[in-house]
Amino acid sequence: MIVIDELPFNHVEGQGFKSFCTVMQPRFVMPSRMTVKRDVVKLYFSEMAKLKKELTVSGQRVSLTTDCWTSRQQIPYLCLTAHWIDCNWCLKKRILSFVQIPNHKGDSIAKLIESCLQTWGIEKVYTITLDNASTNDVTVGIIKRRVNGWNGAVLDGDYMHVRCAAHIINLIVHSGLKEMHESICAIRNAIRYIRLSTARLEKFAMCVSKEKIEFKGKLILDCSIRWNSTYKMLHVALKCQKAFERYEEEDDKYIVHFQEDEGEKKKVGPPSTLDWNNARIFVNFLQSFYDVTLKFSATNSVSVNCFYNEICELHNQLNQLNESDDILLSKMVSNMKLKFDKYWGNPENINLLMFLAIVLDPRYKMGYVKFSLKFFYDAQTVTRVTLLIEQTLNRLYVVYGGGLKPKDNASDESAKFNAAGSSHQRRNFLSNFIKHQEEHSVLESCNEVEKYLGDENVSPLTPSFDILLWWKVNSTKYNILAMIARDVLAVP
Repeated sequence: MIVIDELPFNHVEGQGFKSFCTVMQPRFVMPSRMTVKRDVVKLYFSEMAKLKKELTVSGQRVSLTTDCWTSRQQIPYLCLTAHWIDCNWCLKKRILSFVQIPNHKGDSIAKLIESCLQTWGIEKVYTITLDNASTNDVTVGIIKRRVNGWNGAVLDGDYMHVRCAAHIINLIVHSGLKEMHESICAIRNAIRYIRLSTARLEKFAMCVSKEKIEFKGKLILDCSIRWNSTYKMLHVALKCQKAFERYEEEDDKYIVHFQEDEGEKKKVGPPSTLDWNNARIFVNFLQSFYDVTLKFSATNSVSVNCFYNEICELHNQLNQLNESDDILLSKMVSNMKLKFDKYWGNPENINLLMFLAIVLDPRYKMGYVKFSLKFFYDAQTVTRVTLLIEQTLNRLYVVYGGGLKPKDNASDESAKFNAAGSSHQRRNFLSNFIKHQEEHSVLESCNEVEKYLGDENVSPLTPSFDILLWWKVNSTKYNILAMIARDVLAVP
């Protein structure tokens, strides 16, 4: 209970808790806060040992995510999380470290990540997902060199750096928000005014009731640097538009508040009909971006295999709306498309593991990648990217297959048979047969990629398709490809 509810250790010494426990079980001897602390620390090290064994003994590769931020007290923090798929094809994630950092410089972050990996005994790092701050390029460069030194990287860590898709969407949407800044500010200021006192909130609730609006929630005030919170704020406010208009009649100080100057600037608001119309356009348009962000941010299910598909959908939507007759929408989309093209406009700038994830989804494979690339790009780009994807998949296949070279068992057997004297000719024939068998088995395994890509696709319309279950069932059929899929599909 102390751990799950994040309670202080001295909670067990509170009089109310003691009385509660006495009623529940009079014979229960309440431990002291020091005993509870000792038990929690013991539990921590016990669980840490189990996790360390799982991550190191089995040679498990992990994908990492980092999140850095600064608290209100201006203290910078780093959270490092490991993601992997275990031998039972269960997606797992664990926080490895949550620490203060001296600053947000790339080398400082890299040192902390390296120290954490050494503490956990982790040498095999598949990818690191970070946001698009320039300092993170330095971080990845240092970690890549360290992991290569430990012989824990795949393909020399060429695809280790994964740029956070949710962060890129945040940048794309914010570039479009600039065209609607005043309309959003007007609605935000109206919500802020009402939320400042309980009396105003009660009066607003009466306006909602009088307008017969079915709304039982609360007004949301956004965090201006997080567009999804702005989206939710406007989504809720639009439901109560009539209540805001009625509130303007009910509260005499409401209009006066916006007529007052805020420093040297006039306050923006109250929201006009145009502001509400602009907000409605914004919310309707960004519904798809909000849904995609939720998919990318999923933690209990595989998300990397939906990345490329969702990017194609957004790309198509931006292309269509860029030609809209609505001036405001057209301006907003134009700005967003420029930012989209900066990160995802050129498919060669996208980490190839994102393409491999869709190829390793039995519903899509290479056919979907070729179809979508042809839809957006010229023939030369399609050929170049397709070839690169196929080459990378084959390179991974060789690495995971241990080189796919015939074993030397046949030559060993042949040497033994050659020393057998009179039966030399007969046994030499037998050794040739053994060698033929081994070469044939290697040849069959080399065709595993072709076999997978050539087999019939699972229908994309399959309800509740579980990609991990599919690979678990088919891991014996595609032995080496399954090992690749375990690592690629674990990328967050």
